[in-house]
Amino acid sequence: MRPTGRVLIVDDDAAFLDAYRDELGSEGFDVQTATDRASAIARLDEADWDVVLLDQKLQGGAGPDEGLTLLSEARVRAPAARSIIVTAYADPDAIKRAFAEGAYDYLDKDGRFFSVLLRSKVSNAIELVRERRLGALGDEAREQHINDTWAAARTEKDAHRKGRLLEELLVLILSTVEGFTRVDSHVRNDVEEIDVVVRNESTDPFWSKEGTYILVECKNWSKPVERAEYDVFWRKLERRRRRCRLGFFASLGGLTQGFLRAVASDAKDDLLIVPMQEADLARLVEPGDRSAVLKDLHQKAAVARNHGNGS
Repeated sequence: MRPTGRVLIVDDDAAFLDAYRDELGSEGFDVQTATDRASAIARLDEADWDVVLLDQKLQGGAGPDEGLTLLSEARVRAPAARSIIVTAYADPDAIKRAFAEGAYDYLDKDGRFFSVLLRSKVSNAIELVRERRLGALGDEAREQHINDTWAAARTEKDAHRKGRLLEELLVLILSTVEGFTRVDSHVRNDVEEIDVVVRNESTDPFWSKEGTYILVECKNWSKPVERAEYDVFWRKLERRRRRCRLGFFASLGGLTQGFLRAVASDAKDDLLIVPMQEADLARLVEPGDRSAVLKDLHQKAAVARNHGNGS
């Protein structure tokens, strides 16, 4: 199983194709395009897509609803993918037909919040595809997927895609810990974005005291992360109304001494941020008791914090 995030866009409007690339590329998705029915069918046969965005009309406003006719092709040729119809010519009959043909969702090109809805709908669809694919994996296949995602995250050159792969890696790893019952990525609200959210239903006394949710921040920077990012993440923990007391901060590019000093000295409100650098992530990638590895990292952060406060 390869990392999720492959999006095929079928549209004959060059301006919209550029907009799609900008919006979805900045989210770390692998975006490919087709501009007509023939090229769309060829692309559908090329790869295992997660999401297919289909323009309702591929020959201008006066043309036929060719995008709708491609829904059945997408369903057959990319059965795991979720198809979203995008149009500037929405009408009730077309919407009904789209869902009858198996569309996952519908998006109005002329809508006021097009960019926001585009990112949200595609992200939600990819989360659904990922959950279904992971649920179908056996233990051996899951471990191979973790290793493949780790290798891809370390070698990827595109910064946005690298960040997406790091998030996916943490989702995969944390999903193997008993009691971490739901792991979601790219969670947004009006105030902030959280890279990964874990619902903590563990009966292990070590984890059960940490609250209902555990947050994870992922940084793909090529340079060490500064102290300021620690403070931003801390505020995300504080906003959870005491339902979250633990956060993991993963960075492939390392952490500055200022960041690590903050871990060692900040002891207010019973919150704890556990740093994860490349060597720590490599330990978690290895098959075995990942809960034990996380406990070890947790202990090191907690002990460092106590030492930082003279305890």
